[in-house]
Amino acid sequence: MPRRPPRLPPLLAEFDDDERDAVLAANRAFYRAFSDRDLEAMDRMWATSGAVICLHPGQSPLVDRAEIMASWRAIMRHPEAPRVRCIGEWVTGRPGLALVVCREILEQGQLMATNSFTRQSDGWRMIGHHSGPVPSIEVAQATAAPATPTTRDRRKLH
Repeated sequence: MPRRPPRLPPLLAEFDDDERDAVLAANRAFYRAFSDRDLEAMDRMWATSGAVICLHPGQSPLVDRAEIMASWRAIMRHPEAPRVRCIGEWVTGRPGLALVVCREILEQGQLMATNSFTRQSDGWRMIGHHSGPVPSIEVAQATAAPATPTTRDRRKLH
């Protein structure tokens, strides 16, 4: 009979304050590096070992660190690269692994992102970035509460 892998600790609704602050600081450093076009800071944000993934909106997934860094260099060197700020950060995780879901605000629209971090000896490092378009906050709020009640189709997951 095959052996089961060890069970991971359950996801935590929140880290203790110090851990949560450290993850949020890493997430904010990522967006600061992006907005400031700081390639060295962006390179320091990403884990140097282990699996990594980056999914830019509308692009194929990148799973090689060298490809990921090349994509960030290309984006950040482009004269029309957007400035982005992050709002509404939400953190969850387990020891050594954290996820931050946030809204990215750009001049031409909004994206939702999931940023994945792992704790390494020198702090929290990014192992994943995935962002995609969503309705703006105003549109999302307006469509969240329909004017007339509807019956939910329980056969659909979403």
